[in-house]
Amino acid sequence: MVSVCAHALTSTSTLPANINSPSFRFGSIDGIDQKYTEDGRLMKLGDYRSVVFDSATLSRYNPDAKRLVDALNRFGAHKLGDDFNLGVLRVDTKPQVKYFAPIFARGITKQWTLGVGLPVVSYKNDISLSQQFSNIEYYRSQFKGISPELDEALNTDLGQAARQTLKNKGYKDLNNRNESFLGDIQVASIYKFFETADKALIYQAQLTLPTGPKYDADDLAALNIFGRTNINNTFAFSQRLGGGFIAVPYASYIFNIPDDITMRVPLDADDSLPDASSKENVTRHIGNTATVGGNLFYEASDSWTLGAGYDINAKEADQFKGSKNSRYDLLATNTRTQFQRVKGEISYSSVKSYFKKSAVLPMIVSLEVSDVISGVNVERQLVQELNVMMFF
Repeated sequence: MVSVCAHALTSTSTLPANINSPSFRFGSIDGIDQKYTEDGRLMKLGDYRSVVFDSATLSRYNPDAKRLVDALNRFGAHKLGDDFNLGVLRVDTKPQVKYFAPIFARGITKQWTLGVGLPVVSYKNDISLSQQFSNIEYYRSQFKGISPELDEALNTDLGQAARQTLKNKGYKDLNNRNESFLGDIQVASIYKFFETADKALIYQAQLTLPTGPKYDADDLAALNIFGRTNINNTFAFSQRLGGGFIAVPYASYIFNIPDDITMRVPLDADDSLPDASSKENVTRHIGNTATVGGNLFYEASDSWTLGAGYDINAKEADQFKGSKNSRYDLLATNTRTQFQRVKGEISYSSVKSYFKKSAVLPMIVSLEVSDVISGVNVERQLVQELNVMMFF
């Protein structure tokens, strides 16, 4: 659910007619190595995605391991095979997303502004596999030397075995990532219905186009949040409260356009790593998202403004359809999300100073920070964004 260039505090500003505004956004998204789970707990992805390789799991994933468990159960009367445990395979990731987005906007009329943004995304991720809490040393001390096959099984390296399993199933290797690419282009239209000295109401329609990387069913480390088409509809109302304060309540609804992609469809609820033969073309409809929130701005002077915001977001479950009698319902497991987010902003404007002929250029520079503070089935996202906006 990680998003790019969608974290700024909502306002009701539009450009004057025939005024152009190039701007540049520089942002980073951290904290996505943590996830709010289906019960609302915040967990490290390394813990959330860890797999316990006890005898039952081993038997399910590997026929040779099942034969080993059965053989160990024949030694003595204590069901040694059932107690066999290769431990926990921990998948540690350190993902970070940075983006640079040049944006160009123009005031078509004094009520209507159009803009387009082209986000360039840098994705870095350090990935490591580690084995913990295994009782294999006990079994090695008790059964080493009985047979070469048993010795080979007892010398299993979970990390290497996991990589080999992924390779056998047609997945790409879990290597570190350091790559850059063009994300999904965004086109925005802002229309101001009315504006008085104290109030204003705007409607913003933002169209996201699928210019970013396509969904990759073979890459477990891919972001897989690009290559989508959606329309974000936002209504925002501003009210001056006096003393330099401005309140901006808003509501938005993101409608996602269905698309056709290739996915691996699980055979059943226990099939967490479907193999390559399960791939098929499916129609995907990502769940729509509704947001309600509000911002409060304080104009400390003609140049400096402080802002704070809070919103609540709810996303419907995804839906999948295909031409076969497959378990498409399993693809939608834990895709219904909700989360709460807080935001803060400080901005400097030289616009009024420019008209007073005390500034060389009219521009606005702002620093924005947002954080997901609670949620369900969503990554935590700590976003920091610097926005430089100019006018001519």
